[in-house]
Amino acid sequence: MFTVRRSACIVMFVLIAILAAVVPTIIYTLLIWWLDRYEKEPLPLLVAAFLWGSLPAVVLAVIVMFVLDAPIFNSSLGPGFQTWGLAPLVEEGLKAVALVALFLFARREFDGPLDGIVYGSLIGFGFSMTENLLFFVAYPDNFGGLFWLRSVFFGFNHAFFTSIVGLALGAVRYAPQRWLGYVALPLALLLAVFMHGLHNYAVNYQLAGIAFSWIVQSSGVAAVLAVAVLAWRHERSWMVQELDEEIAMGIISAADYAEVISAPHRAHVLFQTLLSGNLTRYQQVVRFYHLITELAFCKYQLRVGDRFQHHAERDRLREEIIMLRAALTRAEEALGL
Repeated sequence: MFTVRRSACIVMFVLIAILAAVVPTIIYTLLIWWLDRYEKEPLPLLVAAFLWGSLPAVVLAVIVMFVLDAPIFNSSLGPGFQTWGLAPLVEEGLKAVALVALFLFARREFDGPLDGIVYGSLIGFGFSMTENLLFFVAYPDNFGGLFWLRSVFFGFNHAFFTSIVGLALGAVRYAPQRWLGYVALPLALLLAVFMHGLHNYAVNYQLAGIAFSWIVQSSGVAAVLAVAVLAWRHERSWMVQELDEEIAMGIISAADYAEVISAPHRAHVLFQTLLSGNLTRYQQVVRFYHLITELAFCKYQLRVGDRFQHHAERDRLREEIIMLRAALTRAEEALGL
């Protein structure tokens, strides 16, 4: 009986630990996803970024740190060097691998600093979720303290560290000088490693160190969020600039433009469409808004001379918008709207 009760308690604790790691991650992820107001990133890429952070990056980091834990790496580097020196270097390097892969192989979906922040944050949230869960399970006697410290007070840390690299890659996305990327990437990675190492070093000094680290990291998170808001406003200016021509050409109407350019207006229309119960029409409206946004971004990329974009893509988007607009109009007429 005692064994059964003990097993049930263990299972219950593991379930609570999973919830404590997952629920904050979902909340933080939704916040970052909301920041990307116009051109939402493809769900498969977002999932891939999150999964890389939560599974391969953590596993590889543990393996590498196990190898580097050999006495030869710790004998003359001072106490705690593995925590504040090696761990940040290994973890930030592994997380950055996915960002570089997205930048190279999904370049057309990597539109600027905001996208870099989104992808970097998703990788970081995935990493911190798994790492937090491992800590909760490994130190059950200190579960409450670990939850508040790791999931709440420092819940954005890994996302912040990795978003530094994503922001740098996004900033050089349209730079004609290719060498800027080779400079920005290592500098951003070094900054991420430094901030990570500073945090790991500071928290060793109890409350004073934790408070210092929280102030520094929170300031960094606030700075990244400020950049995200500025990037969002910059993207809105793309929309305004590029869609005027589409209204004049009759590709979209002024009403379509008003809905797409205003996030609250767009959300209201989508909500009303969803309430109507016509799921097909809702999906068409979502697709219609997405295509208009894609067209605006495509035109901007063409205007700045992006070699990864083509005029054929612009024409394809225009044709699909015209066809979908006609289908929506027919549906509205049939419903008497």
